[in-house]
Amino acid sequence: MDMNKKIYQYWIVIILALIIFWPVGLILLYLKFRDNSKNKFVFSGTIKIIIGVCSVLFALIGVAAEIDQPTGEVAVTIIMVSMFLALGGAFIYFGMKNIKEAKIYENIRNLINFQEVENIEEIARKLKITEEKAIQYISKAVTLGFCNNDIEYENKKIIYKKKIEKEEEKKKHERIIKCECCGGINHTNDTQTKACEYCGMELLINK
Repeated sequence: MDMNKKIYQYWIVIILALIIFWPVGLILLYLKFRDNSKNKFVFSGTIKIIIGVCSVLFALIGVAAEIDQPTGEVAVTIIMVSMFLALGGAFIYFGMKNIKEAKIYENIRNLINFQEVENIEEIARKLKITEEKAIQYISKAVTLGFCNNDIEYENKKIIYKKKIEKEEEKKKHERIIKCECCGGINHTNDTQTKACEYCGMELLINK
């Protein structure tokens, strides 16, 4: 066992805590993942599923414990079991929904941040969802910090801030040089000799 690790960093400790006394297990689970914002939805979904499974297990344990009880207590047991099963089912459903949404946000992050897909229609096609849904998910992905971009709703495009900043920086240093030979206008950022784009004559660009 690694002595540098804290107790909540071991899965076996978390699982045992969840089985023996689940509130402590949930606290340990939260401590393990509190600093990982990228997978917040996955962890939230996981916790909900665990609560749901525990609730269903409590319902089953309740059924087993009350089998030999008097008939009068059966109705109460059925009500309690039904409540735990309904609660457990709801937690499991919403937990799985969270995990599914986390995968969508991660795919959006990859498409926008790494593949630099600008067209929302293309993003929707790759995710196999409607454009309206894609816009909703992208908006929420930006809010949750999965990507740092803006949406141009009118043209259904992603605005890449870094690209805009680079283009603006490029324009600041852009120079217009007129060729003395043919009169052609050349745009350049270079500070050294360059050939004219029109006649090939060398242009002397002063620093």
